[in-house]
Amino acid sequence: MRPVNLISEIKTRPWISFGLFLLTYVNLGWVLSDSDASRWAWIWGIALTILLAEALASPWSIVRNVAVRWLKSDIRGFIAALIAAFVAVIFLTWLHVSSQIVLLASAGLLFRLDVQIAGLSDLQAFLLLLGTSSLGLGIGWLAHFVLHG
Repeated sequence: MRPVNLISEIKTRPWISFGLFLLTYVNLGWVLSDSDASRWAWIWGIALTILLAEALASPWSIVRNVAVRWLKSDIRGFIAALIAAFVAVIFLTWLHVSSQIVLLASAGLLFRLDVQIAGLSDLQAFLLLLGTSSLGLGIGWLAHFVLHG
C-alpha cells in the first residue's frame, strides 16, 4: 500500500472548495430573498461580494494597499485599534450577520488557496471569485423565487 500525500490529494480536488464557495453564496442569496430584504440589503450584499473578491484576489488590491498605508503611523494605528474595537462590538451584537460574513470569508479563502495552487493569475482569480459568488447569489435568489413564488 502506498503512502498518501495529503498535499497532492488536496491539489486534485479543487471542486470541493468551489462547491463550498458556491453554496455559501447560494445560501446568502436565499437568506436575502427569504427575509424580503430591501434593495439596500441587496446592494450591501453585492458590495460585500465585490469587496471580498477584491480583497482576496485582485492584482491591484485596493484593500491591501490602503491597510498598509493606513497603519504606518502610531496615531493611525491607534485609530485603527479603536475602529477594530468598534467593529468587534458590532460583530458580537449582530452575530447572525457576522457569522454569515465569516462563513463567506472562510469559503473565499479556501477557494482562493485552491486557485493559487492551480497557478491562476491574480486577475483570473479575481474574475473567478467574483463570477462564482455572483452566480451563487443569483442561484440562491432564483431558487427562492421558484420555490416560494
